[in-house]
Order: sequence, then C-alpha cells, then structure tokens
Amino acid sequence: MENKIFENPNSAYYTQEKRFLFPLIPDGPNIVMDLGCASGSLGRGLLNCGKAREVVGVELFPLAAAEAEKHYKAVHVGDIEELSLAYERYFDIVICGDVLEHLKEPGKVVRKINHWLKKDGLIVCSVPNVRYWRVWRDLVFRGEWEYTPEGIMDHTHLRFFTTASLRRLLLENSFAIEKESMKMAIGPRQEIFHRLTCGLFTEFLGYQILMSARKAAEKVTTSFTQKNVPDYVYKAQ
Repeated sequence: MENKIFENPNSAYYTQEKRFLFPLIPDGPNIVMDLGCASGSLGRGLLNCGKAREVVGVELFPLAAAEAEKHYKAVHVGDIEELSLAYERYFDIVICGDVLEHLKEPGKVVRKINHWLKKDGLIVCSVPNVRYWRVWRDLVFRGEWEYTPEGIMDHTHLRFFTTASLRRLLLENSFAIEKESMKMAIGPRQEIFHRLTCGLFTEFLGYQILMSARKAAEKVTTSFTQKNVPDYVYKAQ
C-alpha cells in the first residue's frame, strides 16, 4: 500500500481523533485495541475521557506508530493481515476505524478480532459508503469509476461496503449488530430532502457507515436494523 499522504507527519491521517466513533464506544474503563491507530489520537481521546484504561494499537506505518507508542501500552507495527498477535479474550473493545476497506480478506481479520475479544466484547467499525450519491452519479451519468488520492474512492481501498454488506460481514463472523448510523455531509437542499423523506434515502446521502456489534456465542443468521439512531450530520462547506 503506497500513499504519499503517509509520509507527511502533518497529514490529518496522523492526527484525526475520530470523535464520531465515541458515541458507539461504551463508558469505561475498557481495554481497547485500536487497529490502524496512526499517531494515537483516538486512543488518547479515549484515555482522557475515561472510556479506556488501556489501549493497544496496530499500525502499518512506523512513523505514526512511534508517536502512538508514547501513549499506548503497546503498538504492533505491520500489516494486520500478516501479524500473529497472542491475545485471547483480552479486549473489551476492538476499533476498526477506516481499516476494513484496506484489507484483502476482511473476514479473516474480523474472525481474529472475535478471538481477541472477551465474552460480549464489542467491535466498532467505520467504513466508506459506496452507495453515496456522488459515487453513483459519476458511475451512472458520467461513466466514471476513478480512484482518487483520498475519500471513498481512495486508491488504497481494496474493498467497498454498503450498510447491508458490512452487517453481513459481522453477522457471518459471530457478531450481533448493536448500533449503526451514517455520517453525512449535506447542504441545505439535501437536508430538506432528508427530512421530507424521513431519512428513507439516508444511505445515499451518507458517505461513511458507523457500526458496532457484540461478540456472539455462534454465527448470527438474523439481520438487525436499529431504529431511532441519530445521524451524524456535517454541513457541506
């Protein structure tokens, strides 16, 4: 995975705290694994607000990992699909913040996570939403499916998700969906449309899917749709 953004220590890649994940993370103190931890901003935030008492990270890029090590109990450097980590029923929560879309076989990593989690442990995920209207506008009306330096069509993304496919990934690997919502960036017209349609087209207006799921005793075969989950709405600039 080559991307020049990772060579810039001032890049938002290193410093974003991902506060949008906090509502999915229960109050602590929790033992947390942060996959793709970058420089550790997310873990520091969890430690500071009491949602975590211990954070372990995994990070592909050594420069970012060195920063995270200043605050985390440990940071494992390498590709999570290749690393063999000796954690068994150790973590209360494993966070996959914009990680699964970069993996060749995300199902194998989700199964690893299930093994690392305690009984009733929680996985918290965020992934880009490929049903976002701009992606399909470009495909249907312009005939374009082009990769970009960042965003939903980031050229380092190997997998694409919808809400349904992310649910299925978790259900098929022995998790029960607990919460889900959508992060959105909409202007005044889209917001009016969103309200008038009672959120019916939320998945086309949202660019990022947020989901949490509990470790289950066995494979879960039934789907789940949580009602009254608030959208994370960010106004377009």
